Amino acid sequence: MKNILLMFLILSGLFAQGYGLDDCIEIALSGKKTLLSAELNVTSAERGVTGSYSGLLPSLNASTGAGRTHFPERESISIDYDNLSMDTTVSSYYDNMSAGISLNQTIFDGGRSWNQVKQARSNLEIAKLNQRSTKIQVIQNVIKSYYGLLQAQQLYDVAEQNLEMSDQQVSLVKKQYDLGVVKKTDLLKAEVARGQARVDVFTRKTNHQNARRVLFNDMGLQDFGQSIMTIDSEWATPVIPSSADALDLLKTQNPTLSISQVRINLGDLSYKMAKGMRLPSLNSSVSYSANGKDSDELMESINNDWSMGLNFSISVPIYTGNTLSTQQHQAKLSKQQSEFDYITLLNDLRVQAELIRESLKNYSEIIPLNQAVVASAEEDLKLARERYSLGSATILEVLDAQVSLRRSNSTLINTIHEARMQEAGLKALLGTLDLEYQLEEN
Repeated sequence: MKNILLMFLILSGLFAQGYGLDDCIEIALSGKKTLLSAELNVTSAERGVTGSYSGLLPSLNASTGAGRTHFPERESISIDYDNLSMDTTVSSYYDNMSAGISLNQTIFDGGRSWNQVKQARSNLEIAKLNQRSTKIQVIQNVIKSYYGLLQAQQLYDVAEQNLEMSDQQVSLVKKQYDLGVVKKTDLLKAEVARGQARVDVFTRKTNHQNARRVLFNDMGLQDFGQSIMTIDSEWATPVIPSSADALDLLKTQNPTLSISQVRINLGDLSYKMAKGMRLPSLNSSVSYSANGKDSDELMESINNDWSMGLNFSISVPIYTGNTLSTQQHQAKLSKQQSEFDYITLLNDLRVQAELIRESLKNYSEIIPLNQAVVASAEEDLKLARERYSLGSATILEVLDAQVSLRRSNSTLINTIHEARMQEAGLKALLGTLDLEYQLEEN
């Protein structure tokens, strides 16, 4: 699957097709190794749940054995009085064969077996939540690197446009200098501005290449130099949840916070198991066995001379050197620590959510202002160049207007993509980001 997506990506680059954010996220969710590792952890936890029922189910054991006991030679004489005959037997060993089957069942163990099942289920829940957390992290990383590439791509475009305007400006000033309309200082200033524009282009180009490599890595692909073109979309004001809604989403959807809550439950189960070790345990067993000197006698014994046993045992802990009390106290402290960790984490995440909410509110007001500034800067540069061509403006005014346009464009681009990353960060924090990107089940 990953190779198919990789080939599709290469072909898309060869035909210069754009690649959307959803496409990049789908590739990452299909082949990122961290997600595959998290899936294996879930599978392992599912096996753990199955194995945890062994404490509740009976155990059936079969045993067989064969042995020979050696001893000094012994001579035994048997007399047949009816036939008036005598038989002498010499032996130095004794053979024995046995077979048996036993069934053991724990009747009561202070609730430890049931609590082990609950622990296994909680561990499975943690594994699934960790899988969700990993998925959210992968999606968030792809979103950041995608918008990072788009940001670098747009800043590169701005730098190239600025260089193009600088080339035009140098050409215009040179013509006017040749006609004797302007001084040589004007030409030198225009050439200095063009040199700075070229440096900016080289810098932006390197940043663009590095951002592309980061995106490929976040998608779980190797960078072979294949092209990828991100697709821009018009920025829209995000829907910002209220503080109450954000807190509710944190408590119900954030996987990290949910894991902390499950750990509280695990601490409670550990405490119950520690208390259960003080209770008596009741076990039962049923056994069936037979013995014989050889296989024939063993089969005869199984049929006619077998033995069966039924046993019940009860064990009551009286004194264990303070081991049980220590374990119980440690389990209680661990549970309290988990509760404190949950409250601390909840407060930290709530503060983070509030900070991002306020940032998004500011971006919602700042971005329209930046858009208006860019429009004004474009108009100012246009007028400055017209005035300069008529001789009513200096070269410094034109260069200042050009620098102002480049800075305002760069500020607008940076602000928009920072807002997009903050929006993705808020969704990741609230635990809703992965719900927007669900892979279709095959």
